[in-house]
Amino acid sequence: MDIFHRHRQTDEGGLAAAALERALQTPEYYPEACIWKGIDALTLDPTLAFVFLNNAAHAFPLRADVQALVGRSILGQGQPALASRFLSGAWQKLPDESALRMMLWQSRSQSELPEKLRRLILAQLPDITAPAELSFVLKLLAAQKELPGYVGVVSYLADQQEIQGWAVNLHDLKTPARLLLEANGHQIEMVASSPSNLLAASGLPIAHGGVRIKVPNATPAVHVRFEQGSALQGSPVYGMPVFSPPLASATVGEKQPVDVLIPVFDGLEETLACIQSAIDARKSNRTPHRLVVIEDMTPVAALRKALKVLAGKGKITLVQNPVNLGFIRSMNRAMAISPKQDVVWLNADTRVHGNWLDRLRDVAYSDTSIASVTPLTNNGELMSFPESRFSHPMPSALEQGRLDDLARLANSPAMEIETGCGFCLYIKRAAIDEVGYLDEVGLSRGYGEETDWCMRARALGWRHMGAPAVFVAHQGGISFGEEKTLRVTQNNAILRRRYPDASARFDDFCLRDPIKPARQALQRARLDDVAAQIAQSPLRAWPESGLKQLHIGKAGAIDAPLSMTWRYQNSHTLVTLQAQVKPLSFSLDYELPAQIDQLLSDLSTLAVDELIYQNLAGAPDWLCTLPTRLDKPYRIVCRDDTLLRQASVDSWATFAVQANSIHLPWQALLPHYASAFPGARLTVESKQHIQRVHASSPSCLLIGDALHDPDVANKWLALAKRIRRDQLPIKLLIHVDSPWRKALLTSGVVHALPLLFGLTLEDCAQLAGCEGVLSLDANPGADWTAPDLADSLGIGLYAVPSALAVDAGALPVNHLPLSRAESDVT
Repeated sequence: MDIFHRHRQTDEGGLAAAALERALQTPEYYPEACIWKGIDALTLDPTLAFVFLNNAAHAFPLRADVQALVGRSILGQGQPALASRFLSGAWQKLPDESALRMMLWQSRSQSELPEKLRRLILAQLPDITAPAELSFVLKLLAAQKELPGYVGVVSYLADQQEIQGWAVNLHDLKTPARLLLEANGHQIEMVASSPSNLLAASGLPIAHGGVRIKVPNATPAVHVRFEQGSALQGSPVYGMPVFSPPLASATVGEKQPVDVLIPVFDGLEETLACIQSAIDARKSNRTPHRLVVIEDMTPVAALRKALKVLAGKGKITLVQNPVNLGFIRSMNRAMAISPKQDVVWLNADTRVHGNWLDRLRDVAYSDTSIASVTPLTNNGELMSFPESRFSHPMPSALEQGRLDDLARLANSPAMEIETGCGFCLYIKRAAIDEVGYLDEVGLSRGYGEETDWCMRARALGWRHMGAPAVFVAHQGGISFGEEKTLRVTQNNAILRRRYPDASARFDDFCLRDPIKPARQALQRARLDDVAAQIAQSPLRAWPESGLKQLHIGKAGAIDAPLSMTWRYQNSHTLVTLQAQVKPLSFSLDYELPAQIDQLLSDLSTLAVDELIYQNLAGAPDWLCTLPTRLDKPYRIVCRDDTLLRQASVDSWATFAVQANSIHLPWQALLPHYASAFPGARLTVESKQHIQRVHASSPSCLLIGDALHDPDVANKWLALAKRIRRDQLPIKLLIHVDSPWRKALLTSGVVHALPLLFGLTLEDCAQLAGCEGVLSLDANPGADWTAPDLADSLGIGLYAVPSALAVDAGALPVNHLPLSRAESDVT
């Protein structure tokens, strides 16, 4: 690469290009060479640029300039929506990088409707301090002549006791904006007439626009609005002193009562249901506790009245904030009310059941090093069920009660997790005293405060635990919305700066997923309930025949009320049994052949009437034995949803071939393929078939073989060398991991196709200009992935001639029992 840069700086284009080609074939230089190859291709061939820059971005995930170049290559293909999706994911990882942010705004300006683009800009405006970025977004807003031009930002600087910011009317820059201030019941008019260094640096031709407001005394809320009524971003501003926690008490610990803290702002029905569930559960808990409800200046009069009634009856302890303080300030003050006691943060949109508090407390005091405990839930980041880090529907009270009972009976052991989740978080007072309270300065807008607290606790030697023996229902937001997504991203950036190793730790935790055994234990505890529900009324209607069908096929290819899918992993086959039932989907995993008896037992419990086989390319042999073992009739469904008569199929492999559109390698490659492999014979009929299918030769194909077989891998290496030697206009893409991957990549004609932020394999294949899937495996076995890969990507499949007639070695279909419904099979 040094030689390349020297030639490039001395304007020796030919020598620089030659050096770059050599670097591309050298593993240690390959990623950087991809950057420069991608830059060279940006203007002339954005698809080729994407191929190179995709590899560079995968190698340098923290280089914002490379991620921005990928976005540019996607925009160059006229795909602003895909560019926005990718750049949004990259920006969430690298939110402070101006080059990345600028490219994201550029893609959003082409992909979003004006109203949404305006919302996105306004939501992020308080965090835009780079003059170039501010200039760009203000130009975007100014161009929206049909929308209001009033924009501005204010924030409170505690050390200067002053509100500062800026405000302009982009449709009338000559006239200073007029503002209305409201604080402590008083209104004041003012004009944004002060100079603003930020506006000047952004290129606005004005000497006004700055806002400076002295706040000499503590003021709960200062509302700053334009004269025409809209609020500036950041308003209301809280001119409050930083919270000073009380001194630690000398007597804290296990014997002290617990304060269950429920912050309340909106949501009448949800809040009262949460409080009532905690009241009802009191009799089931030995732990002495009180319910402390913090009413944060709710706008719902009926809710305020209902809380007062509950407090009057002695059912809750009610704390009413004189002004809206927000979650962090409210919780800090609530945790300080009883400085001896442990606390539980409990969101007002949750629901608890049974002796939930006793079980959380038992985990908290199982070790002196434990700071916090988070239960299992339908919506709670790492502790989400049935799938971690996903939001699932909230179960009803009856359904949650059953799930909590099953979780208690399963009694899965607690496990250490990276951070707790604030929807329901038990925190020991000893940890609060040592770690401190929530950060209401750096994270004043909310989101991520519990993560920050947990990271500070971890740095002091404390641990955080998940309690899968407790299930707390949590509704959460149906949709995060643009503003919350932006706030989460900004605060995550703060957290990454504070805890630089936390992201890698979190990713490693998610990869290991130590919570999965507990989730699987709860699913197994649900099996009888699921069987009963399937027998009565499943989530989705069964076919008109009324038969309860089990659909069987490859992972990711089936959408049915009850399904069993398979996938290969290392030397094992992983099988997932799934049912679309209420309140939460059912999913059990098995590793075969070790757990085949357990799988058969569970399938018998579900008592299905019929097995439906589909998408069977590369299916494992043991699938053939299921109808006999379960004594159930079966049918086989082709890809076009027609039924295939068993007697007409010689083998599973042949069935897989018949169910796809198989073509030979394109005509331009045939002589090179034949000379590379002297034993290959291509018929005239095959060549005519190619001519009919493709008028032009594809120039980009995805490797469809798994590359476990050395013979097949060597064929790919030989083909890559032939393409390079004869300088054919062909590029090959590889998306699988293999010991042969490195050798293929250094050939110069094979490029990896890693997945990027927010993009699927189909997206990446499209952006790389991929026109088909190619297989060189003449004897495809059970792991032949090419047909399904081509099918899932919606592109053509190319295979060598002998693959059409070869038996892959799977059991022939006549080893299966004849279908009892054979008369219905066409």
